[in-house]
Amino acid sequence: MAISKEIKIILAILLVFIVVRLPGVSLPYHQDEWKNVNSSSSVQSAGLFFGHGHPPLMQVWFVTGYALFGENQFRMFPLLFSLGTALLLFFIARRRFGETAALFATALFTLSFYSIWGSLMADVDGSVIPFFFLLTVYLYDKLNSATDSKSIKKWLTALILVCLIGFLIKLSFILVIGTLFADFLWNNRKTLTFQSLLKYCVGMFSFGFLYLIILYFIQVIYPTFSIDFMLGHAEDYTDKLGRNWIQIVVQGIKAVFYLSPLLIVPLLFTSKEVFKQTRIFFWYLIFGFIFYFALFDFSRGALDKYLMFVIAPLAIISGAIIAKIFRAEDFSWRKLKWPIGLAIMLAIILMAANFLSHSVMPLYPKTEWFSRVLQGRWNFLNPFNGGSGPLGFYVSFLFIAVFFIISLTFGLIGLIKRKWRPACIIFILIIGVVYNAVFAEELMFGKINGNAPQVLRDSVAFIKKSDSIKRVITYNDTGNQYLSAIKKYEGRIYATPDSESGYKKRFSEFNGQYLIIDIPHLYENGFYGKFFTKCRVLFETASGRITGRVYDCPNSKRIIDSI
Repeated sequence: MAISKEIKIILAILLVFIVVRLPGVSLPYHQDEWKNVNSSSSVQSAGLFFGHGHPPLMQVWFVTGYALFGENQFRMFPLLFSLGTALLLFFIARRRFGETAALFATALFTLSFYSIWGSLMADVDGSVIPFFFLLTVYLYDKLNSATDSKSIKKWLTALILVCLIGFLIKLSFILVIGTLFADFLWNNRKTLTFQSLLKYCVGMFSFGFLYLIILYFIQVIYPTFSIDFMLGHAEDYTDKLGRNWIQIVVQGIKAVFYLSPLLIVPLLFTSKEVFKQTRIFFWYLIFGFIFYFALFDFSRGALDKYLMFVIAPLAIISGAIIAKIFRAEDFSWRKLKWPIGLAIMLAIILMAANFLSHSVMPLYPKTEWFSRVLQGRWNFLNPFNGGSGPLGFYVSFLFIAVFFIISLTFGLIGLIKRKWRPACIIFILIIGVVYNAVFAEELMFGKINGNAPQVLRDSVAFIKKSDSIKRVITYNDTGNQYLSAIKKYEGRIYATPDSESGYKKRFSEFNGQYLIIDIPHLYENGFYGKFFTKCRVLFETASGRITGRVYDCPNSKRIIDSI
């Protein structure tokens, strides 16, 4: 039996999807990732760790992943969910917009660095939540196309069940439920009456009541889970402590960098027709931005992780936009031979920005970052890391800025000159693919600016064979997984200015050693930089611009007094 062209293409895309992610499966867990995986070895330990802050099915997901893949290969579990997300994305886009749009959307989702990292992260935000979001959209579309009462009941029951499962994994899934309800009301606005609106509101209230009954039932049979603790954790994200707006801006910009021009610039070509077809995804984006930037304060959380909710809807919207441009009556691939060749040459030339001389900026003061950008001194390395990973890697800010500027320029040209739009999209696509490839390469291999996992492994190998080293405090909690395995993990430090007084006391009382994988770079003229320059270096290694050192500071109190 012959395989259709469509099946061959989607299989090729999915093969690329897996191949570009497999090298990342063995990446070290970072910060919260290790706590998540380490706490998943049993239902009891997971209950103690997750049960206090999240709905109960989150711990079930982690325990299942640990049971299937173990500690070292846990990343395979989110990767499988992300693969399912790619398949759902393809089928949803094909049903709504056609085969061409589906292939473009799936390709964008496959090649986006944000998607690559989300599919490897040992957490639910980048893989599980997008999977269940798209599953609800798939069921919602099936429900809307159902014509008989039996089919309506079947798809409605399935949709309610999936919504309950998603909401029992994470409370932020309320965004999905709100999106479906808003889209349903909008689509039926012309026939909406007070009685029907009241009926739908009662239905939503009944859903919420059913959710609460399930939560109380789980709490009774599984006392480790506590509704009060879950709500208390949610309350931590209210604006009671005052928002750190600089942190919100920094994390938001980081998410834009992760998204790349590939998922952002095509939005310039959004038409009324495309907006109408993708309205449900715009609802999701709008509600999500209100939720994460207005209603709650995520400045003290891993905001760049939570913003992964935008990847799938943006891939679908951009895929639909690009497909519409390439379906135009006057479109011809023969006219794009020169643009394709020129775009490849331009991308290669722009790649050279990575190999110019760059400064390594310290993490603080953050105002220095904004100052350098405003002054046009862009030749510095931008660190990328977070509470839920990845372990730090560098990408040239000059490279990022140039690729965004060039892509936006072609976007504006295509916006003004409609007949040039296909050629402009070609430039945006090819430049975007190269941009994302550099991010993925630096995450997994670090051949340009340095490989933090290799620096970490070399440093831990020294610590492991040094019998005199018994207790280690590690900067940024880097290597908590490896240090715990050799039973030498003492704790972590976060080199923030507002924590200096507490760390001065802790350092003066600590008799062990320190592991500093220097990404983000420590501020030399701040307390932490001055402290470690006065300590004895027991071991030093480097990869590119990333250094690793093991320090011994036997006279900590005297060092602190001298700073």
